[in-house]
Amino acid sequence: MWDLIHNELKIFIDPLFFSDRSIETISKQVALINTLKDYLIKTDPALCGVTFFFPRYIEKNLGLKRSFLPNDKVTFIDIPPTDIIEIIKMPEIDGVDTLKAMIKMHNEYVSLAIQKKCAFLLTKYEYHQEIKINLKQNYGLEIVNLDELHIAIEQFLQGFYNYFKFRMPIYGIKAPDIAHAMTEEFFQKVLIPFESEIQKANPSPEAKERIRSFVHNRYVDILTTIDQIGFFRLEQRISNIENNNLDNKKPHLHGHIRYYLNYYLLLLWGALDHFSWIINDIFEFGYNPDKRKDQMQVGLNNRKEEFLLKIKGVDEELYNYIISNDFQEWLGFFAQLRHQNAHREMLSASPLLITTDESKISDEEIDKIIYKDRQPLEEESANAIRNVMGEEVLKQMENNQRMNDRYDYRLSKLKKGLDHFAMVKKGEEHFMLDPVGRIPTDLKNLKDLVEKASKSYNKFRDSKK
Repeated sequence: MWDLIHNELKIFIDPLFFSDRSIETISKQVALINTLKDYLIKTDPALCGVTFFFPRYIEKNLGLKRSFLPNDKVTFIDIPPTDIIEIIKMPEIDGVDTLKAMIKMHNEYVSLAIQKKCAFLLTKYEYHQEIKINLKQNYGLEIVNLDELHIAIEQFLQGFYNYFKFRMPIYGIKAPDIAHAMTEEFFQKVLIPFESEIQKANPSPEAKERIRSFVHNRYVDILTTIDQIGFFRLEQRISNIENNNLDNKKPHLHGHIRYYLNYYLLLLWGALDHFSWIINDIFEFGYNPDKRKDQMQVGLNNRKEEFLLKIKGVDEELYNYIISNDFQEWLGFFAQLRHQNAHREMLSASPLLITTDESKISDEEIDKIIYKDRQPLEEESANAIRNVMGEEVLKQMENNQRMNDRYDYRLSKLKKGLDHFAMVKKGEEHFMLDPVGRIPTDLKNLKDLVEKASKSYNKFRDSKK
């Protein structure tokens, strides 16, 4: 049972990552290798660790030299791999020796990263998208830049109650909402000033609590929930890598992903409704959230014509953003997911499994295949059961084993599609989307809405002076 959660995150570093010697880049390198290591040493108890793999032998070819501190947790690789996976195809032309040498080097350290069972390869090199997809699907290795790696490490650490943030390395923080509030740029540069401006207008106690709750409760809870989804997705991938089961059709951590995904959907839908009432407050539209009639008028979808026209009267730019096709389509898809989640069946984050001809064969055909050279139960076990419990119990246990074996066989022949999926409609057409993969889009749209409303409010306040 102890392999359910993996405490070590393995990362392979492309030595070219250290070729940029600008002050800004060096400081980021130090934060990654040294500051993070210092933080992990000081955590008590030390529940997890991050290990870096570095192909030191390649530095000689590149004329580079990266000095590591004695306590940096870096595993050095001093010899090339014996087996090289040709991720990048070698050109079959003469006169491009430099290019061939570079391709060979990349293939070497990708091969090393796979052999060391790394979840990430940090590089400045821009890999073709098809190569990145191939590496992640077939080897579990994700190619990332530094910003992407920061997010992954932060999510990994949060899963073990360590709230480290690269933007502002913080020590001793015990709560994820505080960590996000201290370090998230949007929170500091947009939400806090927005709340401050609203407070200056001396709003009603109810309006004051609405903006406080949105900024300090709901928004940071959304960020925390996203991190939890990211943590369990990463843990599942590490588990698949460690167990050589990259085509895992029975992922044991998807129940955790489903739990946080459904919570996230409710939080985000609530945020849109919550923010609609903040818009009502700041622009003084006069709707009362305690009156049923007013509750039916307030909202952001294009059926709320009266409310949207009031927004248009205040700021046409904000109005145009809300009624745009992109925003309304996102709102429509998202509303379907939320409605299904709240009123019908909860969204499942399990993989989409597609039937194949091999998976549809009969029980009899499967039995001929899997029991060609063996019985459902080993002879020794069968005899023991027969002697102790009798023939009828033995037959029942054999039947149960056949059912399990048939299920596993059919499962092995299914084709895996999306890791996470949901069905939505647009008009009469059905679409399949990935609700986890869309999280960055969700967050961007929420931030854009808040930022545009904040700018509109500043103009509205200025016009009243």
